[in-house]
Amino acid sequence: MIESIYQIGRAILEEGGGRRTVLESLADSPPADGKGKSYIAILKLDTARWKLGVELRELGGEKNTAARYLWLGNAPAAMDDQDRLTTNNLVYLVSQTIPNLLMEGRLDPASALYGKLKRLKDELYLDLGEPSELGTKGGGAYRRYRYFWDVGRLGIEGPGLEELRQEVREGLRPGNVPQKVARALQSHFRQEIPERGVLFTLELDGELLVDDPAYQEYLERSLIGRVFEGAREEGVCHLSGRKGPVTTDITRFRFKYYITDKVGFASGATKKGFGSNFALSREAYTALLVGERFVRRELGFVFAGARGYMIPDLYTVEVPKGLPGALQRVLRGIRSRTLFTLGRVQEEDLDEELEDFRREHLASGYMINLLFYRQKQAKFEVLGLIQDIPSYRLEELRSQGRRTGRLWEELYGSEARDLTLQQIYYLIPVRKSGDDMLTKEILAFYHALISGGLIDRKGLIDGFLELIRAYRFRNTAAYQVSAPEEGQEDLAVTRYVAQTSLLLAFLRDLDQLKEEEVDQGYLDCLSLDEEEKEYLRRLRYDKQQTALYLLGALVAEIANAQWRLGPEGRGGEKTILNKLNYQGMTLPRIQRLATELFDKLRQYRYTDRSGERRPLLQGRNESIFAQAQELLTEEWGSWRLTPPENVYYLLSGYSHRTFRAMTARERQTA
Repeated sequence: MIESIYQIGRAILEEGGGRRTVLESLADSPPADGKGKSYIAILKLDTARWKLGVELRELGGEKNTAARYLWLGNAPAAMDDQDRLTTNNLVYLVSQTIPNLLMEGRLDPASALYGKLKRLKDELYLDLGEPSELGTKGGGAYRRYRYFWDVGRLGIEGPGLEELRQEVREGLRPGNVPQKVARALQSHFRQEIPERGVLFTLELDGELLVDDPAYQEYLERSLIGRVFEGAREEGVCHLSGRKGPVTTDITRFRFKYYITDKVGFASGATKKGFGSNFALSREAYTALLVGERFVRRELGFVFAGARGYMIPDLYTVEVPKGLPGALQRVLRGIRSRTLFTLGRVQEEDLDEELEDFRREHLASGYMINLLFYRQKQAKFEVLGLIQDIPSYRLEELRSQGRRTGRLWEELYGSEARDLTLQQIYYLIPVRKSGDDMLTKEILAFYHALISGGLIDRKGLIDGFLELIRAYRFRNTAAYQVSAPEEGQEDLAVTRYVAQTSLLLAFLRDLDQLKEEEVDQGYLDCLSLDEEEKEYLRRLRYDKQQTALYLLGALVAEIANAQWRLGPEGRGGEKTILNKLNYQGMTLPRIQRLATELFDKLRQYRYTDRSGERRPLLQGRNESIFAQAQELLTEEWGSWRLTPPENVYYLLSGYSHRTFRAMTARERQTA
């Protein structure tokens, strides 16, 4: 994966440009409001009159992007000095940013920018005072909150210096002082500054400070140069293979390319780096930083309850030479197509221009990596990585999902539907822990699926039964699925079981389902209608699974009879379903259920075409019961299905028979 990110960064840098290009390549994604829009609020400070205005611009298009304002993110750690002149936090800009830039060793004191900022600090900033005067602790944290704008000088109503000092003496945290100043500005400019999706930058006397060469030199030195300052270490670069000055300090990278919090885990590791195995030249360091930012800004996606990045391997991609913006179009085309093959977007939603470009220039295919992560403040945690995926593999899975989707029409009689990788997410239980999804198991499933590994049927069915219980007993709040409407629990279970049967067929058709070989010659000896035989044949049921399927079909007959006992011949309670133990049922318990079904089939009646009321236990139902009982008896001594599997295959018969009845009713009323 690291090589792929390096390739992307190197390709971007090879397109040309100096320091500004490098910095713009490091741009971060801007925050967005609820409608997906992003803005920049330019604080226009006139020092001749000490007046402040705000110009709000919507970000978008090629010339008004977050990169144009050098939005590179804030300093990464919570306790770092904030020194960015474009930020998403107004508090930083009206307090510590300028004092931090004026600290020794940052800006060149001979530069014009240093002089402007020094005057600004001297004439616009208030000083909270020595910590001893306020009865509070000093140190680096206090230094960052000590200086802040005098909004009163700008003609803006806000808290005064003595008022703020007194509040600190009375217990206000010094860190809250700049927040009060920022709130005063936001209140004054509430018509210009939106509550969400906004960046802030400073314009001084008509000039954007981010355009100043001294600031850009500082940023480059801060992000890249400082890592190599005074570096005397010679070595071989891990990525380029060239010998020369190298660094092992990767603390500025957001992605963690190896473990950094356990320095004793391998030879050569230190708190800043891993010299024996991971040394970087300046060129590689810069390219990796640029590539990482591009991936974070342009190649992110959400899938299976987790955020992720899709990282193409550029060694497998032919980027057209001499075509403006070719690299970005290649990478965005790959992202767009990957979202389609994962089922995140539909075919009609694809960008036609990107699709045409992909077909013309990427017809030979490519490789991608899918990185899944969780971000909490400055902590970046990798949840999973699926490496070296050929593009044809994802296309293959999407095509197989279409073919499997046609089974819905064949087996259940209603309109065909695709089975996409995204839809599979809702078929396998993903538990919640607070606001977090526990995605480890589902990501392991996708890793096995995409990599072509075997997936155990028994393990899948254990999960299916877990979600069946969630639907049945309205306990979906603990999972990634939505609760069924009141009174629709049975329909939710019926639909879910049908969908999971398609998932098993999907995996079986891919030769990725770990299960026993089945000889289905026994089906020729059963007296069933052709639709039932086709279901059992297509889903590769063996004798044990078929016995349970047939019992489930009889449960559906009894449930339907109970449903018809409701008001106006519908809506009655299906009490027979209470006889099932949704945790799982042993074979002796299944046999006792069969005996209860026999009694219920004799008890409940249906109205035949002549209007006569007849017991359910006759004709086809009687034949089905006899065949189910015969299969149970025949397989008793060699039974291998688990208790959860027993319930699942019983419910498959219930689901199939119920869906067929529902489809038939819909056709009659259509």
